Amino acid sequence: MGKKKIINAHAHVFTSQFVPPFLAKTILPWPLYYLIHTQFIVGLIKRYYQKKLKKRFPSQENPNDDWEVIYKERRAIRRKTLFEFSIKAKPYINIPYRIIVFWLSFVATIYFIELLGYLFNISDHTDSFLKPIKTWMSKYYLLITLSTYWKVIWVIFVILFINWSRRMILFALKTIFPIFKKLLNKKGLELFDRYMLMGRFAMYKTQKKVAEAAIKQLPEDSQMVILPMDMEYMGAGKTKLRKDIKASKTENLNNGWAESDYKDTYKYQMRELWEFVEAKRSGKTNPNAYHPFLFLDPRRIAEEGESFFNYTVENGRMKLGSCFVKTYMEDRNFSGFKMYPALGYYAFDEHLLPLWRYAVENNIPIMTHCVVGTIYYRGKKKKEWNFHPVFKQYFKNRNYNDPEPMLLSEVKAVDIQRNFTHPLNYLCLLEETLLREVVKNVKSKKTKELFGYTNDETPLTFTLENLKICLAHYGGEDEWNKYLESDRDVYSRRIISSPNKGIIFMKNSDGEFSHDKINSIWNDTDWYSIITSLLMQYNNMYADLSYIISKPSIYPLLQETLRKGDNYDEQHAEYLKEPSPNKKASHMIGRNRLRSHILYGTDFYVVRNHNSDKDLFVETRAAIDNESFDLIARENTFNYLSKE
Repeated sequence: MGKKKIINAHAHVFTSQFVPPFLAKTILPWPLYYLIHTQFIVGLIKRYYQKKLKKRFPSQENPNDDWEVIYKERRAIRRKTLFEFSIKAKPYINIPYRIIVFWLSFVATIYFIELLGYLFNISDHTDSFLKPIKTWMSKYYLLITLSTYWKVIWVIFVILFINWSRRMILFALKTIFPIFKKLLNKKGLELFDRYMLMGRFAMYKTQKKVAEAAIKQLPEDSQMVILPMDMEYMGAGKTKLRKDIKASKTENLNNGWAESDYKDTYKYQMRELWEFVEAKRSGKTNPNAYHPFLFLDPRRIAEEGESFFNYTVENGRMKLGSCFVKTYMEDRNFSGFKMYPALGYYAFDEHLLPLWRYAVENNIPIMTHCVVGTIYYRGKKKKEWNFHPVFKQYFKNRNYNDPEPMLLSEVKAVDIQRNFTHPLNYLCLLEETLLREVVKNVKSKKTKELFGYTNDETPLTFTLENLKICLAHYGGEDEWNKYLESDRDVYSRRIISSPNKGIIFMKNSDGEFSHDKINSIWNDTDWYSIITSLLMQYNNMYADLSYIISKPSIYPLLQETLRKGDNYDEQHAEYLKEPSPNKKASHMIGRNRLRSHILYGTDFYVVRNHNSDKDLFVETRAAIDNESFDLIARENTFNYLSKE
């Protein structure tokens, strides 16, 4: 039997139409974020890339016309280059030319600042800044008095035809206007990168085209996990279907689509995703190329009720009635569930709990976002988010017998996402005592019965200890660096001092559960240490390397993370004997289990501004040995996806 297929465990193919319009909310102040409309910005970037690529690559549809465009561009570049060469070759022309270009650009920058000051009603500030410069230039006849109309023409001309001037204007923006500094800070730049990515891939109108572009970046017969997104509840505005999609509705309804597939962009996204996956499954070439996941948001589940998830319990197992989840997980054979807690919910939300039991019973893998990133809830902090729903802390002393909910002091939306995404939250699913606290607080009697909750002291009759979860992005590059830089955190040190256990979460040195210990780990310990400990201690906890493999700084620690532990050969022999892919890693202990729970993933296409998937594949192959690469890219991902 040959090697298992290479599987990219983390890839996105959703298009910009499924992204809400006001992603700039919380990054830009009100009402400016309304001006940065996702579809408008992505449309501009799309046209830029279309024009750029058309100059280099003829399309299959109109190759002759496109070649003429390419030849025309080549002739223009040749004329421009020869002109520049002729000027540089003549100092008596080159020096005056450079002086004139500098003067045109400098004056354009002044006019640009004036126009922005007028536009944003801060002319008093800009005038006070520019007055001494304008006075000096006017004295030597270097500044021309023009109407606003001609100032705009001047600025546009300079930006279009003088490349150097663009850098000067950008420098002015970052230096003078705090509002543009806000736009150009780290989060603003990350958002701009996201717009650029969506614009680049907006040239592909369908998810199918994006998926085909992704799979071609890997060796032949490779596979990939496709992760959709539902951003309707993140507080950044509502998405709308494109006009051309609405126009094709009648035709699609005649080809098997349903009215419900057009209810909103999420429903359309899932139907379009299934459409091309099903076509691929029916083909002869690489029929198992795509493993689509179903996105879950508890707010949608609560809103749609049994039409989304409907179940009964028969003979101790859940049986699904007619509902959205049944259609995609059982009828259309989707591979797993995807969730994104940063959008404003916990992984143990009461509306998700029944789905997690269903996942355990059917060995369904779950992919969850576990890094602080660019996509997060854009609304205001709700009152109930001031405290953690499960974890507690003492506000008086350790002997006080009535702990209170753990305070979450974050206020800004960008910081609040950390509370939802924190890897310690998954203890509330995996540990029975914490899950019991979760189930105790749910409102649904049906959910309580599903887990067999009776009272605070009696254990649940059904637990989620075997829940199969992948913590995407392994916490992020910053947390890996934090682990390497931290030399005082006592819990982080356990990755070195206790390499087969890591952090013991549920017991302190006295062998008892400690709220203080959980508080300390939550606030001070890096996520690399937490996730690594989770992977070593729980049979079905995974983490993928998506996005972070674009960061060269992580590779030395990755090599150490994949190092074999003690008694590897004996444990691996038992691993090979185990027929069930879902139980294989249970025969491994400590570091050996850790390396069996790490997945290769790229985060296509989100990572494209850093590296292509082809580049990431080569970089990873070069950074780790062949055995380790085959383990994370073939064996582990196969086990993670298996429902046997």
